[in-house]
Amino acid sequence: MRPVRRGGLVEQVIDALTAPIESGEWPPGHRLPAVTDLAAELEVGRSTVREAVQALAHRGLLEVAQGRGTFVAEPAPDQGTWTLRLRRTATLDVYEARRGPEIEAARLAALRRTDDDLAAIEAAIGARRAARTCGAIGEWAAADLALHRAVVAATHNPVLGRLFDALADGVHDSFTQQDADPGSGVDTAAEHDALVAAIAARDPEAAAAATRGYLDACEHELRDLLGGTLSGGTG
Repeated sequence: MRPVRRGGLVEQVIDALTAPIESGEWPPGHRLPAVTDLAAELEVGRSTVREAVQALAHRGLLEVAQGRGTFVAEPAPDQGTWTLRLRRTATLDVYEARRGPEIEAARLAALRRTDDDLAAIEAAIGARRAARTCGAIGEWAAADLALHRAVVAATHNPVLGRLFDALADGVHDSFTQQDADPGSGVDTAAEHDALVAAIAARDPEAAAAATRGYLDACEHELRDLLGGTLSGGTG
């Protein structure tokens, strides 16, 4: 493994630990090096490594045995189901992280948006509808990200902007992964339309409720799909 670069260290460590597992260099049951050794090899702090290990254990990729060490988890009999579970869990992690910043951003956008902000938001929702109609997942994901970025920009809060920038890659990936998931059928177009209408009407509570609505719908579906995967189904 190569040392990671500064910025997004935990995600980079997650990627560094995942690569030898996916390549087969670290097979199921393989014991990972000690946290101290991994931290030295990757040139990061031990707390960063621990956080990455915890995230991968949460996703089912690693098993942490107190007093014995950390091991690569045994995959489910159906490797495809196991991989799908990891993707769904990672997507759920992103939705959970989005909840606080996006609900507050929706509320503030409704209170602070300018006419130019609203024009950008309405253009973004229009592009999102158009991409959805033609079934272009890449364009739809990009338009979805642009919509949420426009809402955050309308808050005129630079801290929220930086928080969203930190989540942006995860937001984009979670959208494409959930849309491509064979078990997924969630449709939050109505909630996104309600969000834009609430911002236009300067109604902060309605904007927050619409945001909560699409996040709830996506999280609920993912939890249902994860339950089906864990019991041996594919959703």
